[in-house]
Amino acid sequence: MAQLARSAGKPVKLLLERDGELLVAGARPSLFAKVRVAAKKDGTLTAWQSESWGTGGMGPSGTPPQPYVFNVPNQLKHHTMISTNTGSARAWRAPNHPQACLVTMAPLEDLAAKLNMDPLEFFMKNADLAGERAANYREELQKAAELIEWKKNWHPRGVRASGNIQRGLGISLHTWGGRGHNSNCTVTVRPDGSVEVTLGSQDLGTGTRTIIAISAAETFGLPLEAVKVTLGDSRYPQSGGSGGSTTVGGVSASTRRGAVDALEQLFAAVAPGLGAQPDQLEAVEGHIQVKGDSSKSLSWKQACAKLGVKAIQATGKNPGPCNLGSSGVGGVQIADVSVDTETGIVNINKYVAVQDCGLVLDVKTAESQCHGAVIMGICYALYEEKIMDAYTGRMLNPNMEFYKLAGIGDIGEIVVHMMTGPAYDDRGVIGLGEPPVISPGAAISNAVANAIGVRVPTIP
Repeated sequence: MAQLARSAGKPVKLLLERDGELLVAGARPSLFAKVRVAAKKDGTLTAWQSESWGTGGMGPSGTPPQPYVFNVPNQLKHHTMISTNTGSARAWRAPNHPQACLVTMAPLEDLAAKLNMDPLEFFMKNADLAGERAANYREELQKAAELIEWKKNWHPRGVRASGNIQRGLGISLHTWGGRGHNSNCTVTVRPDGSVEVTLGSQDLGTGTRTIIAISAAETFGLPLEAVKVTLGDSRYPQSGGSGGSTTVGGVSASTRRGAVDALEQLFAAVAPGLGAQPDQLEAVEGHIQVKGDSSKSLSWKQACAKLGVKAIQATGKNPGPCNLGSSGVGGVQIADVSVDTETGIVNINKYVAVQDCGLVLDVKTAESQCHGAVIMGICYALYEEKIMDAYTGRMLNPNMEFYKLAGIGDIGEIVVHMMTGPAYDDRGVIGLGEPPVISPGAAISNAVANAIGVRVPTIP
């Protein structure tokens, strides 16, 4: 592509036909597992045994973390990676986690049903096995149960309503890393008051520009529209690629550090005129003022005019001084489904996603990430099945007619709740792109099992 553009002297766009893309682009890694779980009569987990197989096509598929979230005592595990004559594995949000989540949460809910135990109580009882985030998971389970009206709508497995439409609820828990990647940026404050943040990052439609602008605007006490964000070019300071839910943690931290350094330089230029020391100043609502004394202040433009003809340029880096982010998040999702036992059609009535991502920089974009992830999860749980020829390894349904995607009417109501407060905010910014996509397969599978009384052992 680059060579063509260089030779033609014009931009070049490459478009793939849908069938060609499906045939060539590879597949999500698969996982099959036989699982045995043991518990005391009160529901306390005591042992885990699993034998699993997976394929990444011609290449490796990785080893899904089993058991997932819960560090069950007394484990015996064996996983085999198998090469097949199919397309190689391709990127899927939260690699290996959705698969591990399903083969863990499904048998755990089956165990709860065997014990005649409410799965919500079962997961609450065993939350300590989740380690350092046990308290967070308990809070998230309670919030999700409240939003789905668990006490009102849940019923024991095998309890059927009259007619062919059966309703059920299913729970799943998930985790992810999400530590911010290495990032560098340049923050420029010009004598005319304009502010620009420049870095070699990218925005795939996930709100990266918005987060960068928010980080700078809040530091300078300016409205969002006062900050220009320039990215997407290798000439700019190097920043990490998009992957692993690491972008927001990286770019927000580098922007914050660069903006703080730039603001300190501005304070140094303005302080003599306000009869104060630089460390006595603050940036508030478009003004630079003496802390606690708005009578001694300059508007942002007046303050920047003190720079003369020379702009301020500060470099922000991640990692850097001060702990602005961390790693490791948790989430709980509950699906409410209706199953037509005559046709097998599953409808999503309501889907609740409760998610932790440390410090939430912008609620709207955070909730949007969760909505998008849940929609993707509903698609892989109920649709998007690649049908492969067992002998040739070729895909048999590379088209929009038989490779089904969910439509608007298939998604149902999605409710997102972001966990906030000291136990979450104090951990700093953590990535969010991948965690909410992990649980839908398990939550929906568990809901179907609760609705019809038996486990459907596979998802597309």
